[in-house]
Amino acid sequence: MTKAVANPMTETEEKILDAAIRTFLRYGARKTSMNDIAKAAGVSRQTLYDLFGSKEELIRASTRSITDQKLATVRERLEKSLSLADQLEIYFEETIVESFELLKAAGDAEDLIAGYHEVGKEAIAESHDRHAELVEELLAPYAAQLLSHGLTPQKQAQFIVTVTMGLKAGVETRIELDAILNTLKKNCLSVVTDKIAMPSH
Repeated sequence: MTKAVANPMTETEEKILDAAIRTFLRYGARKTSMNDIAKAAGVSRQTLYDLFGSKEELIRASTRSITDQKLATVRERLEKSLSLADQLEIYFEETIVESFELLKAAGDAEDLIAGYHEVGKEAIAESHDRHAELVEELLAPYAAQLLSHGLTPQKQAQFIVTVTMGLKAGVETRIELDAILNTLKKNCLSVVTDKIAMPSH
């Protein structure tokens, strides 16, 4: 049975999740032990088990925590942005580009991207769904334009998230990543309207 983490989290829970995320990034989820996380957090193994139940649940909680932070930052920045071009740029910067940089420095990027254990895979799928919901909100004002192409905001959002999340594993350099994201953004904008100005680079 999944052990739910209290919301809001206690200071100890936040400290543990921060340590778990850093440790997973350093060694990969598969190679990380509860001892590693306990040592990094400065707590006992028993405390980890009492609060999170298992390493798998720590992976789930860590993934959710990262997603919460990323999407909150995106939404905060979106409040000051009016054009879809700028909004997509913000989304790509805060989620795809930053994650790409972190994964390139990670100990086992493939392990982190694919998801360790079924719990990890479920957590990643849940995260992708939440990303798609945010992008769908951005595209909602352009539902009529999308419909003229046989699309909906939901379908287009799912496409964008599926493509961008896959880039973290299949792209080698930041230059290549930026080029693909720019092409994806231009394609998306061309579908919804021809009147949205592209930001300069």
